[in-house]
Amino acid sequence: MKSANNSQRSVVSGQESAGREWLGSLRFPPSSILYPLLAVLSSGAAAQETKTNALVQLPALVVTATRLPEQTVAVEKVPANVSVITREIIAASPAFTLPELLSQQAGFSSLDSVGFGGQTAPFSLRGYGDKAGALILVDGVRVNDAGLGFFLWNSVPLSAIERIEVIRGGASTTYGEGAAAGVINIITKEAANKPFSGSLGASVGNLGFYQGSFSVSGRANAFSYVVTGSRNEWAGWRDGANYRGWNFLAKPSIETPAGRFTLSYQFHDEHSENPDILTPAQFAANPRQRGATQFLFEQELHRGWIAYHKSFEDAWTVNAKAFATKDSGFNVGFANITTEQPSYGGTLQVDWKTEPGQRANTLTFGAEAVRQDFTQIGFGTTVHDSSTLSFFVQDTLQITPKLSLAAGTRFDHRSTFMNVPFAFPAFTGSKENNVWSPKGSLNYEFTEKSSAWVSLSQAYRLPSANDVVSADPRFFGNPALVPVNARTVEIGVRSQAHKLLGGGLTYYRSWVDDDIFSDPAAGAAGSADALRTGVELSLNSQPAEWVEVTFNAAYSDAHFTSGTYTGQRQVLVPEWQLNGGVNFRPAPGWLWRIETIYVTGQRRFNDLPNLLPANTYAVVNTKLSHQWKHLTTYAAVNNLLDRRYEQFPTATFPFPPPSLPRHNPAPGINFQAGVSATF
Repeated sequence: MKSANNSQRSVVSGQESAGREWLGSLRFPPSSILYPLLAVLSSGAAAQETKTNALVQLPALVVTATRLPEQTVAVEKVPANVSVITREIIAASPAFTLPELLSQQAGFSSLDSVGFGGQTAPFSLRGYGDKAGALILVDGVRVNDAGLGFFLWNSVPLSAIERIEVIRGGASTTYGEGAAAGVINIITKEAANKPFSGSLGASVGNLGFYQGSFSVSGRANAFSYVVTGSRNEWAGWRDGANYRGWNFLAKPSIETPAGRFTLSYQFHDEHSENPDILTPAQFAANPRQRGATQFLFEQELHRGWIAYHKSFEDAWTVNAKAFATKDSGFNVGFANITTEQPSYGGTLQVDWKTEPGQRANTLTFGAEAVRQDFTQIGFGTTVHDSSTLSFFVQDTLQITPKLSLAAGTRFDHRSTFMNVPFAFPAFTGSKENNVWSPKGSLNYEFTEKSSAWVSLSQAYRLPSANDVVSADPRFFGNPALVPVNARTVEIGVRSQAHKLLGGGLTYYRSWVDDDIFSDPAAGAAGSADALRTGVELSLNSQPAEWVEVTFNAAYSDAHFTSGTYTGQRQVLVPEWQLNGGVNFRPAPGWLWRIETIYVTGQRRFNDLPNLLPANTYAVVNTKLSHQWKHLTTYAAVNNLLDRRYEQFPTATFPFPPPSLPRHNPAPGINFQAGVSATF
């Protein structure tokens, strides 16, 4: 091994070199893959433009392609597969949790083992599943935890979200460590354009579910503010499952001659219980029963950040952000384990706009510093404290009115101190990592709101604390792990020129060195080279004012190319993921949405030899809502057909095989009904 999609008006926040030899090995997909869709989309646009009674065009989409979300460009200028989930999409969705909402996006699959997005439920995106592959931001602040590299999904309830931006593909040049599969940026609610506005919401459901939420916001002269809060509880579908959580967010902002300052504070507290896996016999007899071990998790999160923005004469823009997080956890299962994950850091970004030779050019450069500490006390004390200093630069040049070139690179230096008692031999000491992340792309706009792009990128992911250290004596730490290095080529086409037909098609191929995975045979995290190849298709249509249709399909082939498991597919990554939905508006104020998710070809966790049958499931969800003046009521049903399925299939790990399947049952049919009022 080598060491080393669719929405109305929206805003999206937009890789040590392995040498040049990989460029010569790139193989692009046959032109026949992309040309048919390109022809359909562009011809449809041309036909519509010739009709005076054509459907009204969609509003322009814009994307932020810099580290801090201030400068925006039209989405057709962004060389990446981008999806935006607006407030309207969230309101129409029957999803109860963030992972459920994101599961309607191309290529995203929730790997929730409990049923309410509890704790840091993992997910699969672009061939990453066992280990985190995507960076998650909240208002531009990185929130992946130091332990697993995932995210406390319930720390940001759906009621507090303005929009979500999914930027697929290697993005370490812009965003840094952890963005090999892409970036998910969650934007919280924005201030209303009047002195005072607010909302109150309440919902109830079966299985002991209830939720209450509020928000107030306003804007007066140079001052604006947003305050949101929620409380929710769920008794759980399985015996022994339980969840309750509190959330609070405050964002005051003031505009001064020196610039705009925004101060934010977020609080989250949760208690969750997980009834463990089931044997096949238990699953067949009663999937709602608890397993052998009852797990309990307590988590308390405090996060604050301050953002600064200032423009100078329409040429220079300065953005800065500093944050601090206190993340404390306690869990009971095989042992009583206490975890502390404090972090703090800041980012400075400068944008300089010029027009050399009457060609628009934007130069972005800046620096970022992040400190992440991880201390876990269980059977012993494990420590994983890291400091990262980064410098980045990117230039975007409009070569012709239709063709733009973007190129940039980022340098990261990371210093990590580790205390790993459960390793052979035990390890205490420091490690240094230097990583370069270059990226180059071309974007061509062939018609209005329609474009094609190609990009070459190098992204990386550093080993997380749980990859390196272990507080559980059943497993061992592996301090020898090195950064995951992913070199990716991507080509895509998209069009959103008209309501009648829009969409996009993307092909990607990623060569991954030292890919980190859970290796039950070794009882520790291991590494091997891997290859990830995939195709993502998104289509949307509004043939009439009362109906909207969406469809997404994603194919992923993620397999090892070196080591013990050469040729085997990686676990938890679906081979195919299909989803889609239909919105009906039968009368003014009424909205009925029905949607489905289909996943197949998903290998069970721990089944690295690929000996067990792959997991397949299909789920149907629906929601009916009605808005009358300032009052909205709704009823939603998830798993409408009451299917027996699981999102996180697992297995025992006796070696030599055979391995035996184990089950994490997902909830059966469950429903909610709620009401909200705005004022």
